[in-house]
Amino acid sequence: MEKPKKDAVSKEMRARLLANRNGRLTVQQYKDIITAPLATLLVLLAPLIVILGARLAVFARGLWIVLLIGIIGLLLTLLLRARRYARLPVHFAVLNAGEQPRAFWPLWKSQVMYTQAGEAVSFGSRLAPNLPLRPHADYLVYYLEDTGGRILLSLAPADHPDADQWQPTGVFDTRFKQRSRW
Repeated sequence: MEKPKKDAVSKEMRARLLANRNGRLTVQQYKDIITAPLATLLVLLAPLIVILGARLAVFARGLWIVLLIGIIGLLLTLLLRARRYARLPVHFAVLNAGEQPRAFWPLWKSQVMYTQAGEAVSFGSRLAPNLPLRPHADYLVYYLEDTGGRILLSLAPADHPDADQWQPTGVFDTRFKQRSRW
């Protein structure tokens, strides 16, 4: 008996592709992109709290004021990020993985793919689940272009049997034109 072949595109990636093809982000993508700086902020604040916590505890009022200012600053940052990413257009391209696709473990390296003309397209960060890339294979890729670089939202092999379902729709083009004006 032959084992059924495991599908390279996970359920999570399928849901992302179906949302991205309409020019939208999934709720999870939106949450991840907005809250991305929180992890860095918490890592940086932990030593500061340990060092200054005892000193600020003496001044009870000072501690509450610092906490209130910190919470307001954090909420303001999240609201500004939410507004910015709600207005960014989702981009689509068919890109080639190239000769040596990036392995998953070197997290510090950006994902590089290539256009049909051979131009390199680099993704500084990714919100897409891991998908092993095949050398010289074409992929349907949805991404955002931000000031910090491109953000990979979702991708799937262009030769996948369900690839037609993941192509951009007319709604995608309409949203792209509307959001590109900002």
